Amino acid sequence: MQLLREARGYDLLHIHCCSGWGFLPAVVGITVSRWLKKRIVLTYHGGGGEKFFDEHPRLVHHFLTRTDANIVLSGFLAKIFDKHHIPYTIIPNIIELDDSQFRIRETIRPRFICTRAHEPLYNIPCILKAFQLVQKEIPEASLTLVGDGSEHENLMKLSRELNLNNVIFTGKVDNHEIYRQLDLANIFLSSPTIDNMPVSVLEAMNAGLLVISSCVGGVSYIIKNNTSGLLFESDNHEELAQKMLWAVANQTVTKTIIQQAHRAVGDYRWENIKEKLYTVYGISA
Repeated sequence: MQLLREARGYDLLHIHCCSGWGFLPAVVGITVSRWLKKRIVLTYHGGGGEKFFDEHPRLVHHFLTRTDANIVLSGFLAKIFDKHHIPYTIIPNIIELDDSQFRIRETIRPRFICTRAHEPLYNIPCILKAFQLVQKEIPEASLTLVGDGSEHENLMKLSRELNLNNVIFTGKVDNHEIYRQLDLANIFLSSPTIDNMPVSVLEAMNAGLLVISSCVGGVSYIIKNNTSGLLFESDNHEELAQKMLWAVANQTVTKTIIQQAHRAVGDYRWENIKEKLYTVYGISA
């Protein structure tokens, strides 16, 4: 086994895993690490943790209590670990911030964007349905959907069925192109049914967009409603549409929220997280 060979040359193994088959790296990595008597740090990802832990409590407890440290990205997963009596440290995702990407919009225009993958989990139909309601009030409103996935063709079909105008499907774009796409928009939309700590939301906040997101999983630990973004009930396209219209109609408040969101993103810089990471690694800065 390649992992067994490679791991011999290291003092510590940092394992990343999530729910379902994504838990397999934890099973293999922890087994190998303990056999080799290596220090084990594990980061658990994903918004599906609650269901997975409840369905497989003995499995997760058996392996996640055999690490030297567990990392969760937000208070959302922390509550799940608490429920199952598994120790953890909260260390959020680290994002590389380029302050030059932040742009103040003098006017918040109805230019909406979503960069989430076109998969069922991200519930893009909710955004399209909300946009239909918005476009009835603001005909010139536009929506850019960046990305691809198994639902891509269905989403284009739904857009046609809803008789939407000014909807742009960019398809998949390179990571370095994301900020260019964000710069063309004013308001970022995210409507997943489950989530944990989406980096795409942080990127939008860093670029100076207002973020409107469904309030699921760990999202509420990133966004404070009406302070650093707007939250709506999951899969409620009517509420989403109301938030979209409100954001355009209330320019002064929207700009204040954007500024506060940009400041909040600083919490995810390397210099603000490194001490916690060094501690779980057992090393000094």
